[in-house]
Amino acid sequence: MTERVMNVKEWFSYEGRLMQFLQKTGELILLNIAFILCCIPVVTIGPALTSFYYAVVKSIRHERGNPLEEFFGSMKRTLGRGCLLTIEILLGAAILYLGKTTAQAAGNRHLMAVYLGLLVIGACVIVYVFPVLSRFEMKLSGIWKLSFVMAIRFLPITVAMIAGIAIVVWTLFFILPMPCVVIVPGVFCLLATYLMERALLAYMPKTEGDEDAWYYEKRERKQQKNERKEVRHEGL
Repeated sequence: MTERVMNVKEWFSYEGRLMQFLQKTGELILLNIAFILCCIPVVTIGPALTSFYYAVVKSIRHERGNPLEEFFGSMKRTLGRGCLLTIEILLGAAILYLGKTTAQAAGNRHLMAVYLGLLVIGACVIVYVFPVLSRFEMKLSGIWKLSFVMAIRFLPITVAMIAGIAIVVWTLFFILPMPCVVIVPGVFCLLATYLMERALLAYMPKTEGDEDAWYYEKRERKQQKNERKEVRHEGL
């Protein structure tokens, strides 16, 4: 009985599961709003996506730093390259779409299939572009090359990400009410990190003594909770 009471108190304490859940939900909503606002200029969609992913995986999952500080810090670091990548993606998508439309109007099914194939390949590569930008310091050509390799090497993750993005966009536009836009992208981004981190960590060898390697950390708070539980049980 005493043990049950202690478990209930832990749930509702400041560091309990309920309070932690509410706190992380609030932080996720704030990040979501910051992300949406930073996407308004269109060309900043790239760095906004990069920073959104970076802040979610670092602050929400690994509990490192303040979410908004990490978000805007990443925006500052990746703004230039992120905007250039966004422009390249928009131009490439426009060219491929116009090519497909032209081929369709001309009745050239083979050429239309080629353009459709290129659009699908491009979408698969783009899935990795901004997470790669969030984690690595490299030239734009290097980002594209690594993203292309990852799209092929981690094909199941690629398919899952494309399907997830399509489902989220469809549900936001046709099923869920508009206010859900302040939470649904954040929830999807958080879930996506569990897949994307597997791919990213394959290119990030762990080095001993690297104190800033937060992406390899287990949650320290969870360990501290377990230690506190052991102390309390010993006290009883």
